[in-house]
Amino acid sequence: MAPAVILFDLGGVLLPFDQQRRVRAVSEALAIDEPAARAALSPDLFRRLDLGDADDLDFADAFSQAAGRPVTAAQARALILSVFEAPDAELWALAGRLRARTVVGGFSDNPAYVRELFPPGASLDPMFWSAELRAAKSSDAAFAAVEARLGHAPGDILFVDDSLANVERARRRGWDALHFAGSAALFADFAQRGLA
Repeated sequence: MAPAVILFDLGGVLLPFDQQRRVRAVSEALAIDEPAARAALSPDLFRRLDLGDADDLDFADAFSQAAGRPVTAAQARALILSVFEAPDAELWALAGRLRARTVVGGFSDNPAYVRELFPPGASLDPMFWSAELRAAKSSDAAFAAVEARLGHAPGDILFVDDSLANVERARRRGWDALHFAGSAALFADFAQRGLA
């Protein structure tokens, strides 16, 4: 039986990423060395972004300080997004096919403007952003907020994430959850469930 809702994580699943790619982009754009770029990419600032307590202007300020010249919010946003590689076309196609059978959405700690990177015509609905939930994965509060907004029992939700901590949290809450370790393995897992 198909789950009532399938939720995909974005970064690391539908949208592959490479942290070093962003470090290089920041280093080049700000004309600073890579250690300085890493320092400007403060984990605390990203944590605050995930929770909705920071935005592009905060990153623009941090990048401006690192560069010693003004960096706009638009430039900061582009640098934040530079971590992502091309979307995984096969997985997006799978998500599209699944929408004919069940609700297919997303659950992400990325800022909502990551939608700009979705392939043309692709959508995830509903889409849960940690900044809007005011709670990030793998906190229990984030998963509880998604459950409340979905209005489905935990056992009706299938969740796919590349973070084992997030998968384990989902399972503890009663969700069916798959640890993403590559497209081939996910297709096999979905086929076992009669979904692919």
